[in-house]
Amino acid sequence: MLADSWEMNQIKDVCQLGRGRVINQNELYAHPGQYPVYSSQSKDGGSFGYLDTFDFEGEYVTWTTDGAYAGTVFYRSGHFNCTNVCGTLKAKTSQICMKYLAYALSTKTKKHVSYVGNPKLMNNVMGDIVIPFPHLQEQRRIAEILDTIDEAIQKTEALISKLKAIKQGLLHDLLTLGLDKNGKLRDPKAHPEQFKDSPLLGTAPLSWRIQKLQNFYDEPSLNGLYKPKKYYGHGPLMIHMPQMFRGLIIDTSDAARVEVNSAEINRYGLRNGDLVFARRSLNLEGAGRCALVDNLTETTTFESSIIRVRIRRKELLPKFLNYFLNSAIGFILRLPLIRQVAVSGVSSGDIASIPIPCPSIGEQERIIQVIEAHVSRVRNEEQYRNKLKLQKKGLMHDLLTGKVRVKV
Repeated sequence: MLADSWEMNQIKDVCQLGRGRVINQNELYAHPGQYPVYSSQSKDGGSFGYLDTFDFEGEYVTWTTDGAYAGTVFYRSGHFNCTNVCGTLKAKTSQICMKYLAYALSTKTKKHVSYVGNPKLMNNVMGDIVIPFPHLQEQRRIAEILDTIDEAIQKTEALISKLKAIKQGLLHDLLTLGLDKNGKLRDPKAHPEQFKDSPLLGTAPLSWRIQKLQNFYDEPSLNGLYKPKKYYGHGPLMIHMPQMFRGLIIDTSDAARVEVNSAEINRYGLRNGDLVFARRSLNLEGAGRCALVDNLTETTTFESSIIRVRIRRKELLPKFLNYFLNSAIGFILRLPLIRQVAVSGVSSGDIASIPIPCPSIGEQERIIQVIEAHVSRVRNEEQYRNKLKLQKKGLMHDLLTGKVRVKV
């Protein structure tokens, strides 16, 4: 229900509708400057590059007219340019707060996108969209409130990106330098005597064993089980490729149920602490990717595109190995093993040949503790960001309908 004193207006009645122009990379190279060019993308606010001239000046709302991001709305101000896949809105009256309009439109546009063929939201359709408008001062106050929570979301996302970048550097240092008994990173410059040259892995701490993965096997590796479709729909869980690519831990939440007999369970059953590898992948990065089996609560098997590895845990902790194999170093080590034909793939022998560092169990535990503390912080920030997004969604519903009124 619309709040009293609010007016409903079509966009074409309160705004001038326009479009950007064709701007290509050649123009960006030939005329670099300070004025932003916005495109159909949503990443980095749709930024495409910079020119030494501008087509638009002042406050506008733009939206993506074509493609995957059709209907995405942005508030723009100052001097800028936009490409031909951007529509533009300029207020006809001083009684419109453009930031408010951007927020209000963002709740409406996706419903008006045509998904026949290439997604589109053309100017004529945009012009017919109806938006509720309170008094100008209330529009401004609503925009200020939503700006505040948007700023908090953006700061949190920037922190998450920074923490993830730090994690990559941290993983490299932990997995090449290790931690001494005091929990400090070893320093090869200050203490070169603590390091050695390894023919398999390069420079490594003196106390680390460097051996091929197969030397840590508790039993031979095993390719998974193939079952025809008629066996699907009931029985124990069976993991397939989708369950391997959502993180470092196998996710069985949507695993298929496949009928297997007791002999197959005995041979192909998974245990917590097993490591599984993708034999093949449509993407180069996916071939040979490792994931840890953890938190299983029921009988679970694995299908034929997956390799199972069990290691001797008295020598090598599964979590430590999983972090190593999923690091940038781990990817570099398995990259030469990947065969690219129709799909990218690796064999059990390839997996077995990957060189693995083996610190003492105590040092592995210290390294895991540091990594997981950092992972936990990233997870906490992601949860906080998601909470802010939910709050924003609720606020937008309440404020943009007048359900909750703001004090001006």
